[in-house]
Amino acid sequence: MKLAIFGASGFARETSDIAERTGYDEIFFIGKTAENPIQGHPVILEEKVPSLVRGGFSFIIGIGSPAARKSVWSRFPELNYVNLIHPSATFGSGQLEEVQKRIGNIIFAGARFSNRIRMGNHGVFYFNCTVAHDCVMEDFVTVCPGANLSGNVRLKEGAYLGVNSCVIQGGSEAEKMTVGRFATVGAGAVVTKNVPDHRIVKGIPAK
Repeated sequence: MKLAIFGASGFARETSDIAERTGYDEIFFIGKTAENPIQGHPVILEEKVPSLVRGGFSFIIGIGSPAARKSVWSRFPELNYVNLIHPSATFGSGQLEEVQKRIGNIIFAGARFSNRIRMGNHGVFYFNCTVAHDCVMEDFVTVCPGANLSGNVRLKEGAYLGVNSCVIQGGSEAEKMTVGRFATVGAGAVVTKNVPDHRIVKGIPAK
């Protein structure tokens, strides 16, 4: 199978680890500059994307920043984006099927998903994060290693949860604890109330 990864940084390398583990045997990185091969895989420029499409490649955006992922997608919205799911990730009843309806998600080793979670596209769910029941994950979210979402939490488009942060339980389906669009929750923070769009919060409680 063939996969092209947008990005050529450490996160892109980690993305390629999942690709190799899940059966991709021809992998390209797409960088801003031509570089030496990374982990044995060629690095090419964005201008080569049409040739990859003709060659039957699938695509993933291997960039940690939500805004940067959205920027790549806005330039190349029609590509054949796939999900990458590490075999050790676990899913509650019906949840893997929900993920497979979406595109562009990267799910790392040890990620845990409960059930009745509504997924978006192009999300990143890093090592050992947890997403509990009845959460809503909109497009381009990033959940960093060890971050924990309790039940009834909504991450709006581009929300970023730092390492070992957590979001406490929302009140109900209609009153979800919400992290706003392109808001950032700092490492180790505990979110106890809604976070507005584009806000950076940190600490315990997060503010």
